[in-house]
Amino acid sequence: MGGKEKIEASTLPDKASIDTTLDAICASDGFAAAQRLQDFLRYVVMETFEGRGAQIFGKTIAEDVYKRAPDKEGDSSNLVRVDARRLRRALEDYYAGPGESDRIRIHIDPGQYAARFEIAERRTSAAPSPSLWRLGPVALAMGATAILAIAIFSLVHVFVSHEHETVALSPPAQPAEVSRKAKREAFLEKSPASVHAFNLTEQARNFYYPELGKKPLAEARALYENAIKLDTHYFGAHAGLAQVVGFQSFHLPPGEERDALVDLAEFHAMEAEKYNAADAWTQSALAWAAFARRDISAARIHSARAMAIAPADLFAVDFDALISVLSGDYMRTISVTDPARYADLPLDGHLFQICVGVAKFHLGDFTGAVAAIERNMETGGPSGPINFAYLIAANQKAGDQEHARQLLEQFQATWPTSRFDLFLYSFFMERAPVDDLVAALTEAGWKPPET
Repeated sequence: MGGKEKIEASTLPDKASIDTTLDAICASDGFAAAQRLQDFLRYVVMETFEGRGAQIFGKTIAEDVYKRAPDKEGDSSNLVRVDARRLRRALEDYYAGPGESDRIRIHIDPGQYAARFEIAERRTSAAPSPSLWRLGPVALAMGATAILAIAIFSLVHVFVSHEHETVALSPPAQPAEVSRKAKREAFLEKSPASVHAFNLTEQARNFYYPELGKKPLAEARALYENAIKLDTHYFGAHAGLAQVVGFQSFHLPPGEERDALVDLAEFHAMEAEKYNAADAWTQSALAWAAFARRDISAARIHSARAMAIAPADLFAVDFDALISVLSGDYMRTISVTDPARYADLPLDGHLFQICVGVAKFHLGDFTGAVAAIERNMETGGPSGPINFAYLIAANQKAGDQEHARQLLEQFQATWPTSRFDLFLYSFFMERAPVDDLVAALTEAGWKPPET
């Protein structure tokens, strides 16, 4: 059979080829009656061709394509995002139909408006999948370097990565090493690229990042994007990327950039669903993407599905805990994620232990909050300014002001410039829980550092 060889996406076709391609797309059934989509497509393609792709934003499309002035007609970003989704779907339909054999393909990737060009050359026969042993010393060395880089850079919490294992309470689950071996053997039947994609996520899941920092999130995102390039059909890479991007969105203020990340998270969660909807990781990714767009109802539905698929999958528990505690459902946090339910399992590094402490704090069980957060620290769980702040506040409210003051001194020496409070205001659904935390910290003597 004939095949297609993809050339670097950064390769730009010539102007005449682009014009011909655009004319063919706009004349197709899916575009002929949609003038606004035609205008949208032509605008982003030509702006990208002229080297201004990075400068395309929702407001520029609203002004240049729709002729809407934001200062007069309000924020048009929602309209632009809706049309961007319509455009992506219309392009997918076009290339699945009349444009299937097109040499030049135009893509508008989720999370951005710049065009990406894919050029395909026909060749007489599909190249055989290379053997892992035929990759040569340079390729093997690059692979080894990538694995080493993972070990160095992926000190990420469950927030940003996992290829989870399912552990059932009764009957006992299959040993973790047996589960991983079975998955690895299944991937070995695929191409070397698929094996490497699996290894990226397998390596990443064993490292934990205690606080939601921008740099580790960016590094984890790069790992998942690389895994997707190696095997675009691997659901785990899409699910992990959806979760990473979802976390990244909370580091941005409301606006176009944040909305674009939320759209991107949703896209990759749906890709994971397309390739493996019945996996708990996929459902957790869908839940987290829904939470990032503040659709709590959908987030809870998908998270409940993840828990139903794998009720003792500790990574699914982590995300269920996050969604419940951040949306104010503290009783669910305690009932579903209480560490006592998983007493015989290795809990080190799992976030839900912190969530239990946070839930108890906001329910007024300050002694219980202290115990839960300290237990998390004792088992090697994630530790950073957020859970340390809750430990200080819980001690303060429990009546141990002296210990709270000592902890505050340690906190200020370790994180003198942390504005965890600002992040939490973005993270929680409501402001009141963060106000309560800040009030308790203020009682202990904390003052926010100058920004």
